[in-house]
Amino acid sequence: MNKYIAIIGDLESSKELDRETRRKTQVILEEIFGDDRLLSESVVSPYTLTLGDEFQALYKDANDLFHHIWIVAAAIHPVMVRWAIGTGGIDTPVNKTRSIGMDGPAFHRARNGIEVLKKEKQLFRVETGHTLYDSLANSSFKLLTADLRSWRLNRFLIMERLCSGMEVRQIAAELNLSDVAVYKNIHAGNLEAVLEFTSGIANLLNK
Repeated sequence: MNKYIAIIGDLESSKELDRETRRKTQVILEEIFGDDRLLSESVVSPYTLTLGDEFQALYKDANDLFHHIWIVAAAIHPVMVRWAIGTGGIDTPVNKTRSIGMDGPAFHRARNGIEVLKKEKQLFRVETGHTLYDSLANSSFKLLTADLRSWRLNRFLIMERLCSGMEVRQIAAELNLSDVAVYKNIHAGNLEAVLEFTSGIANLLNK
């Protein structure tokens, strides 16, 4: 059985959002899910809204996983997303056009991850079935969550571009910032460490 990576996103505190903010967020999600940046070779079933406040996708590898996470997170900021990542097989055919109607261990683990995140008030969780790896990864994700809650939009935008391999000068030009402002964000948010950590998680997910 092929191994896949299922990801489920859930809008945090969505019931506390006013009606207009919730509607706008859902519209933005629908638009961003059609963005070419989220349609890479890693994605076998594209991001799809499944419930009003929830969406999911299926990957064959994690090469673009965190880059995509930062794209979505920046698009709907300041609304935050819980991200649950589960690995394993898929018992149903892969739906290549919409991420619906699929089931299997990968989605079961991601679904369980969402439930844990709701209880623990965290933003990231990985469930692979390997207890030691999951424990180390999720402890680190708790530290990341604490930082993310203080990030402003520019930091998410810079993180997304760093993840794509963009140089500081180009990032500054795209965001209409000075090079110094970009460097300050990188250092204040420990973005290079975040990039190294999430790249390491992606590599382990691929194995």
